[in-house]
Amino acid sequence: MTDKHETRVHEHFHRKGDQITEAEYVYDEILGKGKVNQKRVHVRREVFEQIAATIKKETLPFEDFIKVVRPFLMVESALADIPEAFSLLDTDKSNSININELAVFMPAIVPNSNQYLLLRYFQPADTNNDYMLSLEEFTEFIKKGVVRDLALGRITN
Repeated sequence: MTDKHETRVHEHFHRKGDQITEAEYVYDEILGKGKVNQKRVHVRREVFEQIAATIKKETLPFEDFIKVVRPFLMVESALADIPEAFSLLDTDKSNSININELAVFMPAIVPNSNQYLLLRYFQPADTNNDYMLSLEEFTEFIKKGVVRDLALGRITN
């Protein structure tokens, strides 16, 4: 997705004691003539843990999930973080990520969505239609900014 206006994003962590309770992404869309439109996306530990509790296999800790979310929501500002995000998601070290497993966490990033929404956008990135993303496919998907645009309401579900 391409921005019509320059967009800047800032990442903030909210803590309770030494534990991160929320990652907040603040987007400033520079509209011109001094006007700025600000939007916020919140990724909360509580929501992540509710989703993780419904999954029958081991999931990433929230602190690692935030490292995964960062490139999805910061896109150009976090391209260097893509390999680490991929590595964290590639739990079986097969050099691929199962898109169904990743899609389960979509509601933690985009409230009022479901895993099928992300699957719809992931499938074109899956160039060999195996429901797995290689690092190259994963990188290309992130660069498109789909998850960021869904979270900001630029794409409607």
